[in-house]
Amino acid sequence: MKKAIVTGATGFIGKFLVRELLTQNIEVFAIVRPNTGNIGNLPAGVHVVECSLDRISELPMYIDDRDIEVVFHTAWQGVSDTDARNQDVQIKNLVATLDLIDAMYEMEIKTIIGCGSMHEAEALVEMAEDKVVDNLGFFYKSAKTSAHWMGKAKAGSYGIRFFWPLINTYGEEESSARLVNTIIRKIYKNESPDLSAGNQYYDFVHVSDVARALYLIAEKGINGRNYTIGSGEAKELRKFLKVVGKVANEINGSDIPLGFGKVTSNVISLPIETFDVSKLARDTGFEPKVSFEDGIRRTALWIRDNN
Repeated sequence: MKKAIVTGATGFIGKFLVRELLTQNIEVFAIVRPNTGNIGNLPAGVHVVECSLDRISELPMYIDDRDIEVVFHTAWQGVSDTDARNQDVQIKNLVATLDLIDAMYEMEIKTIIGCGSMHEAEALVEMAEDKVVDNLGFFYKSAKTSAHWMGKAKAGSYGIRFFWPLINTYGEEESSARLVNTIIRKIYKNESPDLSAGNQYYDFVHVSDVARALYLIAEKGINGRNYTIGSGEAKELRKFLKVVGKVANEINGSDIPLGFGKVTSNVISLPIETFDVSKLARDTGFEPKVSFEDGIRRTALWIRDNN
């Protein structure tokens, strides 16, 4: 791989991925929203292309190169905020993914790698149960699943290699309200975070390891294979969260307890096999480099210094 496109290049995963690709001496075309204030955060040497997701079908007009080999599609509006419950926003994400594949076909790009979510697996479990579902967060989960399945079919019809690995990442330089960040911020405010009992299986992988895994999938992944990017050490969620609490309390100089068992709704238990990373390791040689405790310490220090 010599040239690649990264959508959402100034986003959480996107910026780590851009750095990884540059270390691999890959020429990067960074797709960003017009008038974004984050362009200055991109490393020197990338080609910045201002193109919004709702106009991604016009990408062939913005980029003249026809020897680009891979698109890494990390852009997605509304992951954990109110837009995750906004049907219009999530439908636009789906349409943009399909439009992007059309643009790739026109540009003769042969590989696309998206960023899936463990929320997809959770949604399949919960929707299969005989119960009422009133959580509008399923708009995000359903749009991710739809983009995954429809994108795979469209890419396959064009002869484009397609990958949509399931990921549950964390790390420094993220400002969202996802679980790890929320716990750390609560402890810094000397508040006990409300949590489920944490008996369900879970896994986390640091964002720098995710970036390297995405690169390896592009280089060595087997077309059509469903990968999971993880630490390979899935276990009960509460064991991970105890580490988060310990590290955040150490940095904060406090002893704030975690409120395990205070949340009882929308708790979904996935089989431990969901987090199996053996296919990824076998096909690409991927091994995570950042331990969970080290990654949490980096994350907690960044939140302390940037909030």
